[in-house]
Formats: sequence, C-alpha cells, structure tokens
Amino acid sequence: MIEEREAFLWLGRLRTLSPVMRQELLERFGSAAHFFQAPESELMALVADGQLKQESMEEICATENEEEVRRLAENYLKRGFPFLTPADPEYPELLRNIPDPPVTLFYRGRKELLSDTVCVGVVGTRTPSLYGKEVAGRFASELASTGIVIVSGLAAGIDAEAHKNAIRSGGATIGVLGGGIDICYPQRNFGLYQEMCESQLVLSEYAPGVAPLAIQFPLRNRIISGLSEGLLVVEARKRSGTLITADAALEQGRSVYSVPGRLGDPLSEGTNNLIRQGALCVMEAADILEDLGVDLKRGKRRGTDAGRGKGPNSQELSKEERQILDKLSLVPVHVDELLQDGDGNLQDMLSLLLSMEHRALIHQPMRGYYTLA
Repeated sequence: MIEEREAFLWLGRLRTLSPVMRQELLERFGSAAHFFQAPESELMALVADGQLKQESMEEICATENEEEVRRLAENYLKRGFPFLTPADPEYPELLRNIPDPPVTLFYRGRKELLSDTVCVGVVGTRTPSLYGKEVAGRFASELASTGIVIVSGLAAGIDAEAHKNAIRSGGATIGVLGGGIDICYPQRNFGLYQEMCESQLVLSEYAPGVAPLAIQFPLRNRIISGLSEGLLVVEARKRSGTLITADAALEQGRSVYSVPGRLGDPLSEGTNNLIRQGALCVMEAADILEDLGVDLKRGKRRGTDAGRGKGPNSQELSKEERQILDKLSLVPVHVDELLQDGDGNLQDMLSLLLSMEHRALIHQPMRGYYTLA
C-alpha cells in the first residue's frame, strides 16, 4: 500500500483539483492513501453526483502508479527539493488547521523556522511609495529583531522590503512562492531569493518546474496568512491582491493590522478601509507584539496572565474615563465627538486623554483622533 506521505505528493500534482476540492476528497475517503486507491467506479459515481469534474476523474485515473510516485519523491530529494505533507510531524500546526491546507510544501533553507516561532505576515502593494517602503522596512526590522519570523510572498515592493529588512536586522524570514520552488518571480528578486534559500526559508506548494501563473498567487496568499498569527498590511489599493490575503487571514481567524495612510492617496485606500472595517490600526511594532501577547525580547508567546497587557478592566477608572472608552473602538474618533454630551471643556478633555494615552488605555493614531489601545 502506498505511504500517506507519497499519496499526498500525488494528490498535490493533480492540477484540476482546487485546494478546497482536495480537502473535501480527503475528508470523504479518510486519507490520501485511500483516495489514491479508490476504484474508478467510485470516482464515476462522484462525477454522476456532481461532486467531481469529469476532467478531474480522467486526470486521477491517468496518474502514476505507486512505484512511479515513490521514484518521484526520491528524485525530488536527490535534486535538493525536500517537501513536507500533513503526514509529517514537522508540518506547521497553524497551517494544518486552515480550511484548505496545502497537501505538499516544498522547501529550501531552514525548515526549523516553521516550528517554535511566532510568525507575522507582512504584505502590501508591488508599487509602494517611499513612505510605504520605509514603514514596511521599519516594522519588519523591529518585529524580526524580537524573534518574530516575517512571512511574505517574495514579490516586488512591500514583500521584498519586508524580507530584506528582516534579514538586515539579524532576524528570520519566510518567503512563499506562487510558482515552482525552483522558480523566482519576479526575476529582479533573484538575489534575494538565492539568499533566502541559503540562510532563511522559501516555501511553495508547487513542485519544481511549475510556472508562476496568475491564478496561483491568490492561492499562495492563504499560505502566507495561514503560517502567521497576524497579518500586517502596508499600502494597498482599494482593489488589490493584498486585500485577498487580508480576507484569507480573517477567514482563518488571524489578527489583521493596518498602517494608516493619507486620505485621498490611492495606495492608502485599501489600508484605511481595513481600519474602517475593524482591522487594528498600528503605528509601531509594539502595537502588534502587545496584541499577540508576545515577549518583546524573544518573540515567544507570554502566559495568559501577561498576554495582552493591562486592559481597561484591570485599572481603576474614573466615570469620565469609562465614558470615553465606551465611545471608542478601533475606528479613530475625533476629540470633538468625545466632547459631545459631556460637561467638560476641550482643555480638560485633552488632559484626560493624555493621561489615558500614557497609561496605554487609548491610542492616538493621528492628531486629534483616538482609538482603543
């Protein structure tokens, strides 16, 4: 009988099956090995019920036998393209629990970056402004210097800035490709790709030689967010592939962080809209670390008692402070709105807000606007 690991490799090579369909078939047959050995009559019944496409059945029936799959696995290893599957204990636990995990994960570099670490994804536009590059670099550097592993897509723009600055800070980073593990796209990042294959980690669910087609990049994005405990978005247009990654993160139950930008700037429309929809507005790396409950020195998760710092309920609050907190959320609120229905004046309000900000109860993302910390 074929080994489960080899059956996963075979399953990942079926190009007519989407990740969701693969997962549905795995649940139906109980294992990749049982699916590999399913009789043609059972597959035809699935086609008749509309649960499997005719082209998929034909591809399944035309694929390799057990010995060919075994030789294929050995060949990948000889060529320097090892891989992980859900059958391997080293397969990342966070990724294993998303709705449509990759059934094969080819890698080059330091596999140990997938275990015992906290990962944060950093994504954004491929054509960033100087501001976007600076902000992405600063966040990636500060997070990586604490032991956080930076995950991104090795694309041009924000992705490349995140990877480069994580490395410069002496930290670690993981790149997830949208094509074969041996193909760097775009070519301008080839030097970075080579460096990461040697000293960091590069991943792909696609086997060597698979071209980086446009349809594969949105699928790649679910792996970036799936590996990460939180996702930081730096500069994104109103409609962009970056927001696909943010959607995937939300579906997977991950925290989404957004860097605010200038009103009216097309590169800030996506990030500002994320904040409006409930993403956490972040101004510095400490905002992310505090939300995740991560030790600032080691990038390790703190215990429950220290997890998210002192919240409003753990401090002595005055009546006025509680009223302010009741009016705030993650969406910035102007001080004038906080004055409404109150008896105080502007000067008293500003003094109170300053005190609350110093105690990390609230945050001022921009002058005169406040959010919950």
